[in-house]
Amino acid sequence: MGSPFSADAGFDAVLAGRLVEPVFQPVVALSDERPVGFEALARGPEGRFHEAPALFAAAARAGRSAELDWLCADVAGRRYREADVPGLALFVNLNPDTLGTDPPDELVEAYMELTQEREVVVEITEQSVMREPARLLNAVIDARSRSARIALDDIGADPSSLAAMPLINPDIIKLDRSVIQSRSRPWAVSQVVNAVLDEAQRRGAQILAEGIERREDLDVARALGATLGQGWLFGRPGPLPERIARSDQPLARVRPRGHVRATPFEVLAGDAQVHPCTSEMYATMAGNIEMQAAQTTNPGILAVNLGDGELGDDARIGYNQLASRGIDVFILGSRVTPQPGGRIRGVPLSANDPLVRERTVLFVGSRYGSGAFAHRGSTDPLDGYRAGVCYDADKVIEAMLTLVNRLPN
Repeated sequence: MGSPFSADAGFDAVLAGRLVEPVFQPVVALSDERPVGFEALARGPEGRFHEAPALFAAAARAGRSAELDWLCADVAGRRYREADVPGLALFVNLNPDTLGTDPPDELVEAYMELTQEREVVVEITEQSVMREPARLLNAVIDARSRSARIALDDIGADPSSLAAMPLINPDIIKLDRSVIQSRSRPWAVSQVVNAVLDEAQRRGAQILAEGIERREDLDVARALGATLGQGWLFGRPGPLPERIARSDQPLARVRPRGHVRATPFEVLAGDAQVHPCTSEMYATMAGNIEMQAAQTTNPGILAVNLGDGELGDDARIGYNQLASRGIDVFILGSRVTPQPGGRIRGVPLSANDPLVRERTVLFVGSRYGSGAFAHRGSTDPLDGYRAGVCYDADKVIEAMLTLVNRLPN
């Protein structure tokens, strides 16, 4: 048996020679089954790296996935700019880890030119979206500043990432083929579909159904609320066609969420009732939010700011239990270490961070948001707090984003 190195010996040559060719699959409006755009997919040179799974698997083994991603985006963008496809969007796939890296300088210029001439939709796979959330969300903000739309891909392949959907705030939500073709368990399909429909209704996003291969799949997609579709029924990946009867259906563009570098208290205190509160009273309020996290059967994100307090052993055990059930747990504080233990992720705060004088527990899921928040007016730890609770999902998500901004890139 050959070594992994010998098996991938030709991969370096693929990158060095830019030996990647784009193929394009139509994305259609289900109302008239005409294209609104094309998704760019990649093919390597003839041989072992021709098919995309083998090509990207080799990149992962070589630790060069981001480099391959950027190369594929570059060649697809150049080909799309050369084609005569006015009014049709280009859908480009980028892994969350890729978005967390800086693109090559020449690609930045090409990307800016492309977005000036064409509609661009950046597709983010839902896998690993919470690995480096601050870097990912900054990349999303940057993409939107260049007029690109955001699509969240493969929703339903792994329901654990549904909780990140409100933070990413996609313009287009792509239902995985396993949902459309009923290859998932009924309860999982119901969980995914309900979360997606709720997000689409609240934010004005569009639902795109993948894997439409038969007329029966098309019926399912429409029944699930999809207005866009993709699959072999409408066309297989290949060259861009010379003539295209374009759909008149526009692509959605959601309202971006605020990404101010404030604090949860500043975000929430303006709309929620705030009262004087002792440390004990706040602990009860925070405990109620954490109890919701403990009782939910859905994926979620729990962010806890301890301020200048310490993470006790009992709390550490409890948070690790939540993390073991698929809830992403972030603990912030001036006495918190980057690795508090187990699956918890720690975020140390500097002594002059305004969060040091606050306490916060925020819980965000795919269809809900709740939080307890408190602020101490003085530096004396014996002084009481002003505190409140909030169950407005959009406000809690906005407050969560102020904490995500502090996560290390």
